[in-house]
Amino acid sequence: MRRLSLLVQPLWRALVPARPRPIQQLYPLSTRSFSVSNPRLAAPPRPGKVQILTIEDKINDFVLDENIEAPQVRLKTPDGKLSDPTNLHQLLGSIDRSTSYVMQLANPEHQPFAIVQIVQRADLVKRIKDKEAKERQAKHAQSQKKPKQIELNWAISGNDLQLKMKQMQEFLRKGKKVEVLLANKRRQRRATPEEAESVLQTVKQTAQDVGAIEVAPMEGAILKQATVVVKIP
Repeated sequence: MRRLSLLVQPLWRALVPARPRPIQQLYPLSTRSFSVSNPRLAAPPRPGKVQILTIEDKINDFVLDENIEAPQVRLKTPDGKLSDPTNLHQLLGSIDRSTSYVMQLANPEHQPFAIVQIVQRADLVKRIKDKEAKERQAKHAQSQKKPKQIELNWAISGNDLQLKMKQMQEFLRKGKKVEVLLANKRRQRRATPEEAESVLQTVKQTAQDVGAIEVAPMEGAILKQATVVVKIP
């Protein structure tokens, strides 16, 4: 019986084809789907990244043209009067869209129309630049009001004190108010009362040399924390 089985097996392999082996996939198919993203829906800039605004970005801060939600509007004329309610799309069709905008001035509640004005692009750009110039001036004026600070150690060396006093005089000549902060530094030797008094008198005399005065009595005490505020009147 075993001999018969050995004779049948070669005949069986010849008549019956071998079962095909599954092909091994060497590289897995990518299942990632690709889509075209809308640039307007892109992720916001990362924190700390400087975002540069173009003039178009600044213009878009205003409510203009089709961004006006009210279908009916009242146009403010150059003499300050308001026109009768008119259709927004008809008004847009009556202007040169390449040089002009319909700008919303107000959208009163419980009213079916908005108050608008026709503005030239050049005028809008000028308005933006004028506003930015005023903001810069206000920021500069605010920085001018903030006093400059100079920190001194009661045990400061003569050379370092001379450099600090030169810096103080430069601030004073520019019209700045100067706060001189005196204190002991950690891990440094403490000044003697005579040294501390000498430093204080040097500060006051140096300020007087350029015409500055103390704008308030000194706060604090010698060999502790003290503040001297000086300014040229």
